[in-house]
Amino acid sequence: MTEAAVGQSKVEYAHEILRERIVNSVYAAGQRLVIDSLAKDIGVSQAPIREALRRLEAEGLIEYGAHSGPAIVQLEKDDWFNLMEMKAVNEAYATRAAGPAMTAEDFAQLRSINARMLTALEEYDFEGWSALNRQFHSVIYGRCPNRRLIEELQRLSQWTDTVSSLVFSRERGIIIQTLGFSAGRETIDSHERIVEALEQGRFDASLEEISRDHTLVLVRRVQEKLAARSVA
Repeated sequence: MTEAAVGQSKVEYAHEILRERIVNSVYAAGQRLVIDSLAKDIGVSQAPIREALRRLEAEGLIEYGAHSGPAIVQLEKDDWFNLMEMKAVNEAYATRAAGPAMTAEDFAQLRSINARMLTALEEYDFEGWSALNRQFHSVIYGRCPNRRLIEELQRLSQWTDTVSSLVFSRERGIIIQTLGFSAGRETIDSHERIVEALEQGRFDASLEEISRDHTLVLVRRVQEKLAARSVA
């Protein structure tokens, strides 16, 4: 183990390395993993590797065949679309549930984040824009009384990001193009409508619809880009 592993268990160390390699497409989808080779490569015994692989299986990144060892899971773009739809529905409900507990300070913070998102968008800083987008929703999550829902939504968001990295690893241009100025501005405008609805106490289906649709717009745009590319 390297100095970077100080303070980590061997299982955590192996899990972190393997997960990073999977997300960064070092391993190909469907590729078989040989535990002995991984142990030698990472510098730990086979036991931590086995446990790390079981954790990755629980995360949906590794699968075991009936008569074979571990392999990298094969994911499709539809998996990302489906996860985004699930995220949109859960996020919309969490936003509605958070409404009664939100404060004037929260609204000011949300508008500040939205303004910074516009600056990032104008500078074509898509990574910064995405980070601020997550921060915007995290402020709302912080007021949702259903902590189990938020924990599940956070896991779902992380899994969505992971699947996006895997299935769009060779087509990141589509995602970046989708998150171009017009789509990014549309998201910022949707955020403003969410803040207005929360301020006005509209904790009803209309608030859920605004929240849900602003995520589904991204899904539709990506689907349209992929369809256009396949026809071209």
